[in-house]
Amino acid sequence: MKIIIVDSDWRFVSKATRYFESFADSVLQQSAFSLIERAQAWQPDLVVLSAEYATEDLLGSLEEITPRPAVLLTEHMSRYDRAWAAWQRGGDELLMKPVFKSQDLRDAVLVAMQKATTNEHYETETRVAMSA
Repeated sequence: MKIIIVDSDWRFVSKATRYFESFADSVLQQSAFSLIERAQAWQPDLVVLSAEYATEDLLGSLEEITPRPAVLLTEHMSRYDRAWAAWQRGGDELLMKPVFKSQDLRDAVLVAMQKATTNEHYETETRVAMSA
């Protein structure tokens, strides 16, 4: 699996990178500034994106990449307001930090991949918007 991580929390990035690489996944650490360009060229399966960088423009640009990567949003528990706002803008799953067990990261990735494959988050948001 090809994974891009965009997160300013170096402890989380280090732990996540070690975890993914232990399964022979390819991992790139990227800045938010060049994420779209890198994602279009590399075509990752998963983007792990800190909620602090999850703007509507960035998430919309990720939606347009073919094939669309799954988007796993991350944020610290103390910033739940920012995490919730980012998740409402897009993304397939939300992982709250700190992550104490690798199993938590694994579970979040599996849910994000499943939702991205089925477009579940997008369909739910579309139904809510259409009924309003």
